[in-house]
Amino acid sequence: MAKRSIRSEPVYTRTPIEAERGVCAGGHPAVADAGVRLIQEGGNAFDALAGAAFTAFVVEPAMCGLGGYARISAYSPSRREFLSFDAYARAPLAATADMFEPDGSREPTYYGHPFTVGDRAERGFLSVAVPGAVAGCCDFHAMLGRLPLAQVMAPAIEAAAKGIEIAWPDLLALAGVSRYFDAFPDTRAVWTPGGALPSLPFQSARKFRIDGTALAGTLRRIAARGKRGFYAGRTAKALDAYMQTHGGILSSADLGAYRTRVLREWPQRYRNHEYVTCFDQVGYEALNLLGHFDLRRYGSDSRAYRHLVAEALAVAFTDSMTHYGDPDFENAPVNGLAHAGFASHRRRALRVRKALPRPVEAGNPWPFERFVDAPERVETRAGTARISGTSQAAAADREGNMASICMSIGGAFGSLVHVPELGIVLNNAMQNFDPRSDHPNAIKPGKMPIFAAPVLVAARQGEGRFAGAGSGGYRIQTAVLHAFMNVVDHRMRIQRAIDHPRVHCQGRETWVDARILPVVRRGLARAGHEVVVVEEEPGSLHFGRVAAVTREPRSGVLRAGAGPVWRTAAAGY
Repeated sequence: MAKRSIRSEPVYTRTPIEAERGVCAGGHPAVADAGVRLIQEGGNAFDALAGAAFTAFVVEPAMCGLGGYARISAYSPSRREFLSFDAYARAPLAATADMFEPDGSREPTYYGHPFTVGDRAERGFLSVAVPGAVAGCCDFHAMLGRLPLAQVMAPAIEAAAKGIEIAWPDLLALAGVSRYFDAFPDTRAVWTPGGALPSLPFQSARKFRIDGTALAGTLRRIAARGKRGFYAGRTAKALDAYMQTHGGILSSADLGAYRTRVLREWPQRYRNHEYVTCFDQVGYEALNLLGHFDLRRYGSDSRAYRHLVAEALAVAFTDSMTHYGDPDFENAPVNGLAHAGFASHRRRALRVRKALPRPVEAGNPWPFERFVDAPERVETRAGTARISGTSQAAAADREGNMASICMSIGGAFGSLVHVPELGIVLNNAMQNFDPRSDHPNAIKPGKMPIFAAPVLVAARQGEGRFAGAGSGGYRIQTAVLHAFMNVVDHRMRIQRAIDHPRVHCQGRETWVDARILPVVRRGLARAGHEVVVVEEEPGSLHFGRVAAVTREPRSGVLRAGAGPVWRTAAAGY
């Protein structure tokens, strides 16, 4: 009897969403619903994304918030233009390169640099960097949105006024950080009332909610004054006073000086698609490398596809972790890292049947560094719109507008600093710098640390085709790039593209989804990969979360997908 070929079957986590007028996907049902509501009210995809982001700041308190940061990519077909809004956190003006002592007694962080002694960069008042999320969302909306900001923010304000529901992912995050709460009495009082974790939703008929009155007030000030409602006036004064009282260095001067880095990037090309990643060099290099291989011919379940994706990620991560530094502060080859010529050079070392030696050795992007490849800076404009722990959202409308956002406060509940008067938790983004003063990613006042996560928007022949973003630290790379390649190379619809098993590698071990067939896993091991088999389940993020939308050029059908199924959502109108 002839043996039949064996391949993994797709696992659909939710009914695929199709719509004609607009779609939105995100990390919570209220986020997707907020985006669709704004499209129903006459807004465009940019209004939908901004509204979804502000709603996420309320309903996903462990993942993102007003005290965090964001990155946004957008495509406007009427302007035939990509825009990137880099609203990442910046080091406070009082920060110094030696403010944290590297802890050499522990293995390096997930990000590849040392932990700090006493976890001072990881948690607490010194771990707080200047938050950019509000500025980024307001600048993005002011430049591209259609509805008034107050209308766009209405779903978020309503959600805060009702009280912040604590769902099981929030409870899981609280359990993971509650051991620190003795050092943060204001945080403990709000998030563990009575000194105990809230009850699980299924343990009580009444949903547990945190009082959102203060947060709603902060949101209303932003809705009335735009970003000045956060970076000046009452909010900025309250942040300054709270931080100074507790030994922090974030000040009202830091808030007043914050500016979104708005870029008009030169789009890269992948399979006849133009795309941007919001200045993520890892994503650019990985896709530039993979563009040299016929992935469709290999197939979505093949050993070759899994191997090449792992190799491309390993090379791209290694190169960026070695060379990247904020180009406003460091002489770093950031444009060379994203240059197609550099990828062509690095591609020569890749073999379809054999993995590179581990750890992967970094390449030299300097010969490909050319000023002409630097993105164009765009000045931000204040005002109301005329004609972003990490979470994500993506939106598209029938006009072909598309946008995606990655938003975060760093670790679960960020720095663990909760400002009672404002109802916000502040980020711990100082952990994303390298505490070694001689590294390109070292701390400098006003500098942005490395951010290796693609916020991807793609177009073809002037029409928006794909927008996606993810959460889960550096696993965002594998989440977003797999979704994009599964759509473009393997012709999958978006929900299947997201649900399909993935691999991930940062230059050492290769993490492999347990759903990938054993024969493929054995093939990877024979090729030289150190295979680590893991199963994605609630509470884990081995391969990241992702939210994405697509548009069919001929029919105009819009689709939205999100996964994994726990605490993600998609909606359409």
